[in-house]
Amino acid sequence: MEEMYASLKYVKPDNSTPSTNHTDHFISGSDSAEQLSAITNQLSSMTEERDLLQVKLTEKATELERLQSLFNQSVSKNETCPVGWSSFSHSCYHLPESFRSWDAARKDCRDRGADLMVIDSAEKQTFLSMITTKETWIGLNDKEQEGTWKWVDGTPLTLMYWGKSQPNNGGEQDCVYVRTDEGRFWNDHYCSSSHQWICENTPNHNKTCPVGWSFNHSCYLVSKNSASWDAARKDCRDRGADLVVINSPEEKNFLSTITTEGVWIGLNDKEEEGTWKWVDGTPLTLMYWATEQPNNGGEEDCVSVRSEKNTW
Repeated sequence: MEEMYASLKYVKPDNSTPSTNHTDHFISGSDSAEQLSAITNQLSSMTEERDLLQVKLTEKATELERLQSLFNQSVSKNETCPVGWSSFSHSCYHLPESFRSWDAARKDCRDRGADLMVIDSAEKQTFLSMITTKETWIGLNDKEQEGTWKWVDGTPLTLMYWGKSQPNNGGEQDCVYVRTDEGRFWNDHYCSSSHQWICENTPNHNKTCPVGWSFNHSCYLVSKNSASWDAARKDCRDRGADLVVINSPEEKNFLSTITTEGVWIGLNDKEEEGTWKWVDGTPLTLMYWATEQPNNGGEEDCVSVRSEKNTW
């Protein structure tokens, strides 16, 4: 392609003396074309970026509509949470404004008849991201065995929302909080550190305990059927409950009024021989063993109540 340009030249009078210091000026057509091409490319790039942002905005709006629908559905149900608690998908959630260690946070939840939140669905993870603004403890830990993550209800970790390079500690960071990034991804951390926390409770609406079967805000059912410990626990969990955890002398005395010989309770050492734990993951501290019990070195891993002074 031939170069095209226009030059502005100095026109001399016929009788003038030639100039010795004049320089011709010109505007190159090729330079203008390059500038125009650069501007066009920049505009094209900005258009692509705008279109990408529009797609992301549409996706976010759709997700927001879905979450709002889920929220409206949960609120519309005949479920009433205590004052200060939020309702979502059949459960109630409480987010205290204070900061505590993981163990102290869990104790607070349990004192309220609840526990630290268990995230077992994508909807609950998204709901959590909508109501938390600070680093918040959840009910996930590997305190029992390093690297084996479990929820406070004893269920193993299957649905994961770890942050990048998480979990990243080999033996000291045993508890998990949700971060403040957009996805509220998870981070393992020292259990002794202080964070906000979230409690979860599933209310049992429109149901009452049989006369004489209620104690300290809980209901108890003694099955008339006989089953193995595992089958008994499955039956309890199918009812939205679990095998009983004895937390106080008062509860133990109450159980003595409704139990008979050979009743399974939620105590076992199935994970590690000699290390007795309750089904909610708490260690055994209050003991009511019968004389010379426990007496088996490796095969008797589950506990039942004996009629003799209601011992185990």
